[in-house]
Amino acid sequence: MGLNRKRIKSKVKSRRKLKLRHIDKGFVHFFSKRRLKYLTIFMRVMSHVGDGYIWFLLCIAFIIFGIIQEGEFTTGGEVATGMALSISYIIQVLLQTFIKHIFNRQRPYVTYEEISSAIHPPDRFSFPSGHTAGAFVVAFVLYFYHPALSIPFFIVASLIGFSRIYLGVHYPSDILAGVVLGFISSTIGIYISLLINV
Repeated sequence: MGLNRKRIKSKVKSRRKLKLRHIDKGFVHFFSKRRLKYLTIFMRVMSHVGDGYIWFLLCIAFIIFGIIQEGEFTTGGEVATGMALSISYIIQVLLQTFIKHIFNRQRPYVTYEEISSAIHPPDRFSFPSGHTAGAFVVAFVLYFYHPALSIPFFIVASLIGFSRIYLGVHYPSDILAGVVLGFISSTIGIYISLLINV
């Protein structure tokens, strides 16, 4: 009886995994075959907005703006926001790089011939989405320090995540994992910032 139960559980798990893979592939394949010229251009722009150097510049901008506004390097206001963003983003980069090399998940267009890529990705691995994680790190940190300001950043982060699916370089599950990673990284980053009184 015990062996039968284990076999049944194993079969159920296998079926669930196959179903999830089918859903993942289905989403990417759907958009891969239905791309529109100008929408693709827009999605490429949104994807590039999620490039790491954009968020790095934003972190620096907050710190500089805070120093100019306050007249000195203080630990309040925009300086605190910039430091929390910097710490959170560094944590996110380290975690997503580590996770990517554990899972080694190939990108959709590599695994499936019928799926094409409309943009050149920065690395080979798909899970989780670094672009999405980075964008949501910024959105979550801003939500903590400046709730009203975070709204457009959540919209942009969502568009970045969708663009990665549309362009054929990520599965929906990669995007969801990126959102979760962004939340975890921002939570840790904010906590560290508060601990050191930034």
